[in-house]
Amino acid sequence: MTLESDVTATSSDGNVEFELTVRNPGDDTVDVTFRSGLKADFAVLEDDAEIWRASDGRMFTQALQSETFDPGERRTFSGGWADPTPGYYTVVATLDIIEEDVEARTDFSV
Repeated sequence: MTLESDVTATSSDGNVEFELTVRNPGDDTVDVTFRSGLKADFAVLEDDAEIWRASDGRMFTQALQSETFDPGERRTFSGGWADPTPGYYTVVATLDIIEEDVEARTDFSV
């Protein structure tokens, strides 16, 4: 099973919007199991130190959820960081599944 991913960070109106795009480039379906109601998480790093995480302080259902990515299918998961301090950062986006690590990162500035 191999899923590919990339993440974008768009800064506007005092917020940063993140989009994690996950795609199945293969010819076979890919079944994934999410650990909880959290499907994707976004962490912001400054000089390799985590300073913000989308899931911090939030609660999610504690039930496994299965989904299938058909061949060629892509899905986008969104998140946002409100009122960030101006600076240079890296976002690390993670698909929160059991089967494999699906992660993407990109640098951005506010």
